[in-house]
Amino acid sequence: MLTPSAAAGVLVAWACAVAWMDLRHRRIPNVLSLGGWVVGVSHLLIVGHSPLGASTSSSWLAAGLALLVTLPGYLLRQLGAGDVKFLVALGLLSSWPLTLNSFAIGALLGAAMGWVGHNRPMLLSALPIAWQAPGSWLARWGASRPAQRHIPFGAGLTAGLLLGLWLTGLPAP
Repeated sequence: MLTPSAAAGVLVAWACAVAWMDLRHRRIPNVLSLGGWVVGVSHLLIVGHSPLGASTSSSWLAAGLALLVTLPGYLLRQLGAGDVKFLVALGLLSSWPLTLNSFAIGALLGAAMGWVGHNRPMLLSALPIAWQAPGSWLARWGASRPAQRHIPFGAGLTAGLLLGLWLTGLPAP
């Protein structure tokens, strides 16, 4: 069995893989999110606490809260199913405070990503002229159309998890 600090390292690596897939493909593969469910539920049932050392009730509450806060966004087509499954997996693997912190920080980052993506031309015009050279990657980015697909919310959730772990401190060995 892993120590809580080693489990936190594995959790961070897994979440970073999810973020990479979401940023790269705008999709969170089921093998990653549902794999987190399997590990989380198995650990809760066999060991009696989450991999990070939280009580079973805290992890189940976290999974329920994850559904509560993400299902409305999914039903309104603002979040993808992978985002919902990923946050539930985070809940099963951690605790309710860390899950809610991840969601809150992820929501703020997601809103910022959406705003930046929607306001590209305005942001580009605010930059110094030297940075707006025709043909530069920044000029191409500013002229491109905003993405019509979902923002990579899994990446925001991962950033929220990392920041939450950093603020609360990694579990002691």
